[in-house]
Amino acid sequence: MNTKIRVLDEHTINKIAAGEVIENPASVVKELVENAIDAGATEITVEIKGGGRQMIRITDNGCGMGQDDALLALERHATSKIREVEDILSVGTMGFRGEAIPSIASISKFMILTRTAENEDGTMVIVEGGKVLKHCPAARDTGTTIEVKSLFFNVPVRRKFQRSPTYDANEILKMLSMIALGNPDIRFELISNETTTLTTQRCDGETYLERLGQRIYDVLGSEYRYSTTPVEERSGDYAVTGYVGLPEYTRHNRTGQYLFINKRAIQSPLASFAVRDGYGTALQTNRHPIYVLHLEIPGDIVDVNVHPQKREVRLRQEQEIKTLIAKAVDSALNQMSFTPSANEEPEFAMPESPMPSFTEPVHTFAGFAPVHEEEFTPLPPLPRKEVRDDPPLFETPPTSRPIPKILGTIPRFVILDPTTLEGTELAQGKQGLCLVDQRAAHARIIYDKLLACAKKKIAPSVQTLLIPLTLELTPIEAATLRDKLDMLNDLGIQAKEFDNNTFVIDALPQEFGNVDVKALMVDLVKSMQEDHDDRTFEREKEKQLALSASRIALSSKQRISNSEAQVLVNQLMACETPFRCPNGKPTVIRIGSDELAKHFQ
Repeated sequence: MNTKIRVLDEHTINKIAAGEVIENPASVVKELVENAIDAGATEITVEIKGGGRQMIRITDNGCGMGQDDALLALERHATSKIREVEDILSVGTMGFRGEAIPSIASISKFMILTRTAENEDGTMVIVEGGKVLKHCPAARDTGTTIEVKSLFFNVPVRRKFQRSPTYDANEILKMLSMIALGNPDIRFELISNETTTLTTQRCDGETYLERLGQRIYDVLGSEYRYSTTPVEERSGDYAVTGYVGLPEYTRHNRTGQYLFINKRAIQSPLASFAVRDGYGTALQTNRHPIYVLHLEIPGDIVDVNVHPQKREVRLRQEQEIKTLIAKAVDSALNQMSFTPSANEEPEFAMPESPMPSFTEPVHTFAGFAPVHEEEFTPLPPLPRKEVRDDPPLFETPPTSRPIPKILGTIPRFVILDPTTLEGTELAQGKQGLCLVDQRAAHARIIYDKLLACAKKKIAPSVQTLLIPLTLELTPIEAATLRDKLDMLNDLGIQAKEFDNNTFVIDALPQEFGNVDVKALMVDLVKSMQEDHDDRTFEREKEKQLALSASRIALSSKQRISNSEAQVLVNQLMACETPFRCPNGKPTVIRIGSDELAKHFQ
């Protein structure tokens, strides 16, 4: 009898399993590094080429494997970490399913070289597409080396949906940085295309809290570390250790939040809400605290077998855990004096730029000076393109759009005469009120001017910084900026790498005025990190120009004069898209007289 249902062969089963466990090269690194941690390694080196698709090599000094175990590890669901189903309920290792190695070996050209302390010889096993081609004795110190080449070579559909090598390399860096934060007692090194992008030494503090603080410094940087205060709380079998940010050091998103449960990086809304509870009313609306927290709980309280990549867990006794975290955060903050001084601004808040002048086309900038200033010799400047004057973008408006008349100004807004709007997109009768958002309008003007230079491949006029800015970044931030240096230099932001994870900014476009250079660069780097789209080079430049323009536009808290407002409106109406800022928000709104009348009823 013919049947439609068939039992799949082992080769097909392995490829299906690989699709669940292995999404990209970072997934391979995660699984193999976690195996090295479970093997008791104190030193782990990761080498990659081509973002990991050409080659991934993981070397550790763990316990290693004998020949029989090395071959058995290639079988599905072969593991040394559990013996029976009950063990899953209290698993204490990073891995336990026995899926990673056979899944990786089935979609790559795979080699494992390993040796235990008890054996004089090591073992080498070579696999291609899930088939063992060779196994033989080989020389090696105690530990394991696993090499993965040509990832997805036999899965063209999966290969077609992979991202760029640069993106994959950055994802691996993020993944290894996260694992390093969870394991401060292990030394990690990442080498990408023969360049070291991450090095963390074994931390030598007397307490786990001290060692974790040192690891935070190495991975997330000094600014992050010194913006936090230590947390340590224990209740029965539960313990919380880590660092939480002071209330004045917050972010607009959750990018600075790291949670580890039994050293495993976890996404947990429960913990996030518990931390916020610990802050009470100290947090501003729509701001998020930064933290690195290690939660130690008994294995039978946490279920890690609910997600293929183990990113999420289920917790029993959630209320007790939430209470512990909130109490720990509250206690830590109460021990600190975190009231900022009158002239102190939060490190992570973007200050408003001072108001530029619209009355004269002469640029005067605090913080800038000619390069021949005698009292300071700046670092050697970057090789630069020929710097020309900016094109006369607004001498002849690109449209015949009429110029509205100014009636007056108030802080943030310019009031237009609605009777002078005929012929514009805002012409809806002569009654009502028309307002211009001066900050949004200025951002549109700056953006259009810089974009015109970029499209014509003309370097914008620049001003050299009197004191070049030295920018120390985390390994992840440095990798992001390193990849975007050419783009920034095209935009007139002259930057170069000075030392490992340290960059020097020595010139900015004149349009940037006396902007806070450090705050602007931090904002740009964070924007680049948050962008996960494979944009074209030109689209990426437009995105960063829009961000820069919105950051350096004049303050919405200040009031400009009528004459300055008229110049602003004249330049705005000369833009191709005058009624939207670069971020899509309106620059001009009209409130009809009927709508105004409703406020007096």
